[in-house]
Amino acid sequence: MADAPIRPQLTRPDTLRWVALILVTALITLMFFGMIRSFLISLIMAAIVAELSRPLYRRFLGVLGGRRTVASAITLILIVVLVILPVILVATIAAEQAFALSRSVVGIVNSVTTNAGDLTLPDWVPYQDDIDALGPEIANKIADLVTAVARFTVYTLSSLTRGTAMFFLDTFIFLYAMFFFLQMDTPVMQQILRFTGLAPETQRKIADRAVSVSRATIKGTLIIGVVQGVLGGLGFYVAGIEGATFWGVVMGIVSIIPGIGPSLVLSIGVLYLLAIGNTTTAIALAIWAGLVVTTIDNLLRPILVGRDTQMHDILILVSTFGGLGMFGAVGLVLGPVVAGLFVTIWTTLTEAVLEPPAPQDVPARATDTNGPDDT
Repeated sequence: MADAPIRPQLTRPDTLRWVALILVTALITLMFFGMIRSFLISLIMAAIVAELSRPLYRRFLGVLGGRRTVASAITLILIVVLVILPVILVATIAAEQAFALSRSVVGIVNSVTTNAGDLTLPDWVPYQDDIDALGPEIANKIADLVTAVARFTVYTLSSLTRGTAMFFLDTFIFLYAMFFFLQMDTPVMQQILRFTGLAPETQRKIADRAVSVSRATIKGTLIIGVVQGVLGGLGFYVAGIEGATFWGVVMGIVSIIPGIGPSLVLSIGVLYLLAIGNTTTAIALAIWAGLVVTTIDNLLRPILVGRDTQMHDILILVSTFGGLGMFGAVGLVLGPVVAGLFVTIWTTLTEAVLEPPAPQDVPARATDTNGPDDT
């Protein structure tokens, strides 16, 4: 009797079922994410903000005797009143001022050029004729730079209101998702990590480190940027510089640049005041910038960041600007968070590869409690 032909391994029923299951799972997953792709950013932001707001939610939960719905609703109301509405208001004002500034920048540069022409350089300054000839060209380059900054800021801020219906829909999805995310005993990130098949200890380590890096990045970058932008914009407003809110937003964004921060914009403001003859105001703005705006970072960062894991300044810089380019205005938050997840995943992987294996427990040899055999 001839032996039955051996069935190839790939055509076994169990293998075919697994392949079919994987294909169907991938297809349904792609369809699902394709269906909700317009709301993915809102959902991700809701998960991030919910995790950062969880301590506040737990305080309300303790005061209200464990009523989760009420505690979550109060937390959302505070976030809307203290964060979302002020951001929308500032973005609207800054966009309007950016439009106005881009229209009037030619007049500003002409004023600077006119006053600069009245200045007399000392005799010891070389190449005075060349400097005088380059004056109009330098002024035009400054005008182009200011206009480009204004247009970039308008484009970035306009993403907040790129369509009234879509904006309110995204906001509704964000608040609705956050309302339920706050009430979850297990954070969303940990629930997602359960599907990765990683060891529970690795899942916990990734989730904890990702939250720590994200919290440190947001506190150390976003909050300090907001504070420096407000203080710098206030200095511009008192000094009488046009578009103080717009320049405050610009200072808040460039505060992520290590070693430069808002000092670059403040220096331009001081030079502008000197050029138009407001020497006293320029000196006062320089003092305000040196003693308050640029030093507040050193005071707030240790308080806000604390023991949380921090990323390198270069990574914060490129992730913030990269997030702005990919996600729009929310990239100020989402970009550093994605970078934090990147650092967390690779750090965890490196530790898992380099960590020596745990020693195996060798069972002790059983001993005869009855003593040696007498026979």
